[in-house]
Amino acid sequence: MDAVNGRFDLTAIVTTTHLLSRPSDRPMKPAFILLAALLLMAFHPLSAADTLLIAEGKPLAEIVIAEKPARMTKLAARELQTVLAKMSGATLPIVSERSPDKPALFVGKSRHTEALGLATNDLDHGAFRMASGPGWIALLGPDRDFVPIEPWGRNRSKSETDRVNAAWDAITGDTFWNAARDLHFRYHADLDVWDQDDAGTFNAVNEFLRGLGCRWFAPGELGEVIPRRDRVALPQVDRTVVPDFAVRRFVYYTEHTGIGDKALWNLRLGLNHGAEILGFPQICHGSKFVIKREEMKKAHPEMYLMRDGKRDTSHKDDGVPDLLSPVMLEKQVKHARAMFDHFKEPMHNIDLVDGYGGLTADDPAWMAQLTPERGWDGSMSDHVWSYLDRVARELYRSHPDRLVSALAYSAYTLPPLKMAKLSPNLALIEVRHRQEFWDEALWNQRRAMRAEWLKKLPSGKYLTWDYSTNSRPEQAGRPVYYTRQIARDLKELKGISLGEQVEIYSHPAGKEETFGYDELAVEHLNLYLAARLYWDADQDIEALLADYYRSYYGPAAAAMKAFIEHAEANWMHMGHDAAKIGESLALLATAKGAVDPKSLPGRRIRQIEDLTKPLHALRQQLSRKSETDLSYRILETHQAVGKSMQTKPLDGKVDSSWWGEVRIAPLLPTLSDPAGRPAPGRFQVLREGSVLYFGITCDEPDMKGLRISTTKPDDPAIFDGDHVLVLIETAMRPAYEIAINPAGAVYDADQATGGRGVEWSSGAQIAVHRDADRWSIEIRLPIVGEEAFTLDPTKGIAGAQPKELYPWRFNIGRIRMAGGKIERTAYSPSGKEELRVPEKFAKLWGK
Repeated sequence: MDAVNGRFDLTAIVTTTHLLSRPSDRPMKPAFILLAALLLMAFHPLSAADTLLIAEGKPLAEIVIAEKPARMTKLAARELQTVLAKMSGATLPIVSERSPDKPALFVGKSRHTEALGLATNDLDHGAFRMASGPGWIALLGPDRDFVPIEPWGRNRSKSETDRVNAAWDAITGDTFWNAARDLHFRYHADLDVWDQDDAGTFNAVNEFLRGLGCRWFAPGELGEVIPRRDRVALPQVDRTVVPDFAVRRFVYYTEHTGIGDKALWNLRLGLNHGAEILGFPQICHGSKFVIKREEMKKAHPEMYLMRDGKRDTSHKDDGVPDLLSPVMLEKQVKHARAMFDHFKEPMHNIDLVDGYGGLTADDPAWMAQLTPERGWDGSMSDHVWSYLDRVARELYRSHPDRLVSALAYSAYTLPPLKMAKLSPNLALIEVRHRQEFWDEALWNQRRAMRAEWLKKLPSGKYLTWDYSTNSRPEQAGRPVYYTRQIARDLKELKGISLGEQVEIYSHPAGKEETFGYDELAVEHLNLYLAARLYWDADQDIEALLADYYRSYYGPAAAAMKAFIEHAEANWMHMGHDAAKIGESLALLATAKGAVDPKSLPGRRIRQIEDLTKPLHALRQQLSRKSETDLSYRILETHQAVGKSMQTKPLDGKVDSSWWGEVRIAPLLPTLSDPAGRPAPGRFQVLREGSVLYFGITCDEPDMKGLRISTTKPDDPAIFDGDHVLVLIETAMRPAYEIAINPAGAVYDADQATGGRGVEWSSGAQIAVHRDADRWSIEIRLPIVGEEAFTLDPTKGIAGAQPKELYPWRFNIGRIRMAGGKIERTAYSPSGKEELRVPEKFAKLWGK
C-alpha cells in the first residue's frame, strides 16, 4: 500500500521503473497503462533547469547521513553510493555535514530530516518515507538497531553451546536448550547488519534506485540490472510506503554456514524477518528447546513418548514428547514464560518436534487420541491441537499480551473437530506448497481449510509457510515456474495473513561449484515476484513479468517468455511426459540462440540450461517403452535400521539386525505358469550417501545340488549355473548387469551401445554367504555420478542417485539349476525365459 501526498502522475513518468506499490486512492489502471508506467519513472518529471545529482558522469550532490547512523543506514548509504557509481561512473561522497552549495540525498534519520519535519516513528515492518524539496531528497525509515539480549551464541562450538546453556540454566532454574544459541545466524558480518534491524531506510534507497531502472532479480552481479545513465536528476516525490504483508521472510537451508550474497539480495527485495512480530528463534518445532538437552532426558524420562518398549529420547536427536505427560505440559509452559520474561519475545513457537506426524506409541490412551479416519492430514489434529491449546491457555493466563504460534502441518494440518475455538493468544502458521495450486481442486481445498481454521482462531493471527525446494539435488531439473499461483494466492491472502516465510534450498556454502548448477537459476523469478507482491499484492503480474523478460533477457525476451509460459503450464507433467520435456528444451534452445552466449542474458540462460540437464536423460528414459508399474522405493539406512551400513562387515549375511525388516520384496516366477513351485527368493535395497546396498537371499532346499559353473571373474560360464542377475538402467546408461554365483564369482558388464562389455567394472564390493538352507549376497554399489561415463567409461554406475523424479529402472532375477531343472524368478516377471527385457524393468527410486 502506498500513501501518497502531493502530485504523483503516472502519465508524466519519464524513466524505466517498477512501482513498489500502487497509490491506494487510485483505481487500477488497464494493463497496457501499467505496462507503460513500468517503462517510465516513478517520480514527477523535471525540466532541464531542475537540479541534477549527477551530470555527464560527474558527482554534483552528496549523500548525507547522521553522525552516528544506524547500521542499516550506513549500509543503505553505501548501497546508494555503489549503485549510482556503477550506473554513472560518479561516486557521491557520504558525509554527515551538508554542504550548502550541493544537492543532498538524506539517507536515514538525522538532525537534517528532523529539521524538515520528516517523521517515521509510526512506521513498522520496513515501511519508509520518500520526500523531496528544493535541493534535497530524503529516503528514510525508523532506523531501529536490533540489540541481542544475553545469553546468546556467537558460534556453534561445544564450548559456546555449554556457556549459553549454563547461563540460561541460571535464569530458568531448569535445563532447557537456549534458543538463542544460533542467534549469530541472523548477523551478516560482511554487511554489518542483523536480520532484525529495521530496513526502512534501505527499502527507501532501493525504491529510489528502482525508479532509475535498477533491478535485483537474483543474487550477485549476474542477477542485477543497472542501466547506464550519465545524468540523474532530483525527483519531486512525497510518499509513505507501507507493505501489504508485515512478515516477509526467506530462510535458506545453509544459514548455519552462511548465505553469501543472498543476504544482500534479501534486503534488495524488501524482505522483513519479522522478529518484531514472531520473535527471534525459528518459528517451528519449538518444543525441541524443552526436551533437547541430555540433562532433561535423564531427569524427566516420563516426558518422552514410550515407543517400542522404551522412552524415545533420540528421535532426530531431540526425542519425542509425550503430550499426555503433565510434566511435559509444565515444562513447556515454564520454558515459554522464560522466553517472554527474559528475551521479551512478542511471540513464541510451541510447535512439536519435526517428524512427529505419523508416529505410533505403546500407550493405548495415546493411540486412542488419533483419528486415522480423517486421512493423513487430520489423523493427529485433535490429539496435537488439544495439547497446544492447553499450553496456550496456560500462557494466556500469565502473559495475555503475548502470542504463541504453531504449525498446521503434517498429520495435524486440518483443524481439530473437538474444539470450537482455540486459545485467544494462538497464532497459526499454515504450511503449504503454493506451486501445487495449479491444481484447482487442491487450491480450493486449501481455501476451504483456511476458512475453517479462521473460524476457530480468535486471535486472527494467520501466517503462511511456503517452500522453494525444487533445486534440491534429488529434484533439480524441471523448470518449475508458478508466477500466476503466487499472484493469485497473495492477492487473496492480503488482509488475512500477517505474512509469510519461504524455506529455500541452497547449496552448502563453499561447495556450490560441485553441484554443476545454480540453485536459483529458475527459482529466483518465483521468489522475486513473491517479494514484490508482498508490498502490493494488487500489482499487475503481467506487467511485472514483461519488465522481467525485457530487463533480464534483452534480445531473448520474447523467446524466454515463450519458454517460461510453457514451463509454467507443463512443469508438472515433465516427470512422465517426454513430449513436454522435448518442447521445453526446444524453446530454451531457441532463447539461447537469440543472444550472445557471453552476454549477461546469455549467461543467465546458460544457468537454466545447466539446471535442466537431467531432463535430457529423463526424456530418453521416458521415450522407452515400459510395460510395468512396479516400483521399489529405496530407504536410507538410518530410516531402516538407524545405523550406518559402512560399519557392517561385508560377509554376505542379510540379517535383520543390519538390514531391518522393511521393504523386503519377493522374487516371483518369470512365467505365469511355471512348472513346479520355484524356491523362494527376496531382496532389499538401502542407500547411504552415494552407495547402494543390495541384500539378496535365495532359499535353497538342495544346497549340495547347487551348480557352480565358474569361480573366475567375468567368465560367461557363470550363466551356465546357479546365479543371481542384477540389471540396471540409469538415466545415463541403459544396460548394466552384474551376475553373482554361490561361489562368489562376479560377472559385470556394460552391454549398451558404446559400452565396454566385461571391460567395464561396477566397482561393487560383493560378498556371498552359504547357509544350510539358503545362500545370500550383499552388494555395496557406488554411484559415481552423471559425468562418469564421459570421464571413464570402464568404471562405475554412471548416473545420479535414483530419485522419485529421475528414477532408475532395474530388475533382479535368480536362475536356479539345483535339482536338475532350470527355475527363473525375478522381481518384475518378464513373461519370458529371458530376464533381459527392459520393458519389464521396475522403477527404482528414493528420496
